[in-house]
Amino acid sequence: MDWKRFSMTGFKNKRPITRMYATMIALLVIVSLTGFIDRGKSVTLVADGETRQVYTHAVNEKALMRENNIDIGDYDEIDVSTQKLDDGSYVKVRRAIPVTLEYRGQTQEVYTAKHNSQEVAEQYGYNKEKYRPYGDVQKPLQAGQHIVIGHVSRKTITEDEVVPYAIESIPDETLGQGEEKVIQEGQNGRKRVKLNIVSVDGQVADKETLSTELISEMQPLVRKVGTKETVEINTSTGDVSHYQKIITMEATAYLPTDGDGQCITRMGTRARYGVVAVDPNVIPLGSTVFIPGYGVARAEDTGGAILGNRIDLCMEDYDACMNFGRHTVPVYVLN
Repeated sequence: MDWKRFSMTGFKNKRPITRMYATMIALLVIVSLTGFIDRGKSVTLVADGETRQVYTHAVNEKALMRENNIDIGDYDEIDVSTQKLDDGSYVKVRRAIPVTLEYRGQTQEVYTAKHNSQEVAEQYGYNKEKYRPYGDVQKPLQAGQHIVIGHVSRKTITEDEVVPYAIESIPDETLGQGEEKVIQEGQNGRKRVKLNIVSVDGQVADKETLSTELISEMQPLVRKVGTKETVEINTSTGDVSHYQKIITMEATAYLPTDGDGQCITRMGTRARYGVVAVDPNVIPLGSTVFIPGYGVARAEDTGGAILGNRIDLCMEDYDACMNFGRHTVPVYVLN
């Protein structure tokens, strides 16, 4: 056996494997190190009236301030939208403002970055269980605001209160728009409310509802509300709007004494101007109609020859009947 040849051959065959192992080890080292490298994060920073997007390696908000050369005073505060500084966090610096606290005639000038007077009072040792500022404690704080703090007292009371009845509306197409018909009267209910009354120096400042007990239910007022469109007539132009339908009909005229001479309509009413005879299969008796040139009329009568799209208009005298003659008219059915 040629030992030298064998050895060199074996060595040459192992070189690619050695390089492969070295590459794999290097990759493992890089991958392991990336877990300890802070890749940075993009956050929105609001400070001193300026909003900017910054890229940072800071681990918390205080480091972020140092990184961006923002000085934070003793009473300034920093709001962070996330639990810890992270990519996408919204960071806002709230600068302290001067306000005056007053309690039992004693005043002190203080600085605060709190949101409202209640928070300021607590910041300076006025526990909300015993003390409360006058006025709206949730109103945003203003620079130079004078905050008067009073002593809080609480008591629990029980009151009976009215439960106003509701109004339920049912659309009804048989009633004209604007018309209503009550079908059930409304009745108020009653409830018993347990309240915690919060007073500041003897003056009621707030009421907190602790519990509510219904004594009697309210009964709603139920009404029908008309949805049927009604006519609107422009007397100067004769234009008609808000009608149910329009029918083209052949119109004639008649006198109250026509027929049996009794002057009584099919509905038992007296024949007169403003009454028309119709075919009930086309226009139901009792319907209100509008005929241009005649006006608003009521369908109360019928006639032997009044079938289909025929309509007969009651006139006051013979001349009016002759002048009207026979012609085609649009009939607006209003209801």
